[in-house]
Amino acid sequence: MNPLNCNRQIFESLLNAANTLSDEALARVKAFVQKQKHYHGGFMDRAGKSDLYYTVFGYTLSLVLDIKPDVKREKEYLQSIDNKKLDFVHLICFLRSEFLLKLIKLQQLANFDLRKDLKNGFIENLTIKQISRSIRNEHKAIFDELELYRSVDGGFNHNEKNARHSTIYANFLVWTLFTDLGFKKEELKQICDSCKSHQLHNGAFANENGSMDGVSAATAAGLIMMNSTKNADLSNQWLKSNITSKGGIKAAQGAPIADLLSTATAYLALQLSGENLEPFAENSLNFINLHWDESGGFFGSIADMVCDVEYTYYALLGIGVLS
Repeated sequence: MNPLNCNRQIFESLLNAANTLSDEALARVKAFVQKQKHYHGGFMDRAGKSDLYYTVFGYTLSLVLDIKPDVKREKEYLQSIDNKKLDFVHLICFLRSEFLLKLIKLQQLANFDLRKDLKNGFIENLTIKQISRSIRNEHKAIFDELELYRSVDGGFNHNEKNARHSTIYANFLVWTLFTDLGFKKEELKQICDSCKSHQLHNGAFANENGSMDGVSAATAAGLIMMNSTKNADLSNQWLKSNITSKGGIKAAQGAPIADLLSTATAYLALQLSGENLEPFAENSLNFINLHWDESGGFFGSIADMVCDVEYTYYALLGIGVLS
């Protein structure tokens, strides 16, 4: 598994989902995503306010679904944000939003064909490299701030600065961003190596060091990042053990129900590790469809039936991976 393949596969899966949906279904999803745009820029959280976290999902879906936000307004929104007040997760989201908005602008001005460029080598494209280089140069202060969250083990911790151990969540956020921005393989490897201590004897990954319980999303992230871990087969088996009779994947073995985030990320990891998903596809696609609301958006689980762009993103990712 090449580290470049993860981000490329995500875009390809989302595009595949868009092609899989009927014209009517796609129109409903697009209409929902468009309604999530905030009039001041960015995409709305559940309280109706612009939020960088949701904006990342909104910008990604805008690229994939060919929704054309007002680039000038979106740029003004990003420029209005005081980066000094952002926590670790939102610093990452700011940088990714900058990256995605530049791609959206390119798509609008230069007829950038995302699908064609993925086939030609998305990350290797000279224009993408130039965009990545400009972000690294323009926002050096943010990258310096991120380094304060570097943990002693070489990874990152989203909860505290200068922590002894990294968290899988923080590592995955940084690893995927740094991959897109063209960081050196040695820097990416350092992050991956810090994940080793998070893997349990049964192949699952715990999000935080010292935890005895594996988490599906953390296991998916760890499996993707570490690539050739000796316990990859165990990780696959552990993820598959969390598949419910309805086709979804639970967040943990003790969780009572499955959810879209765990389902999409776990199946992505299984696909990238070479697992044959055909035996699970029909049942799992039906599970995802059960979370589709009449509004056109998707909700995360039957315990949280509020639709937003995050879970709509995960639903499309799951559809694209399984189709």
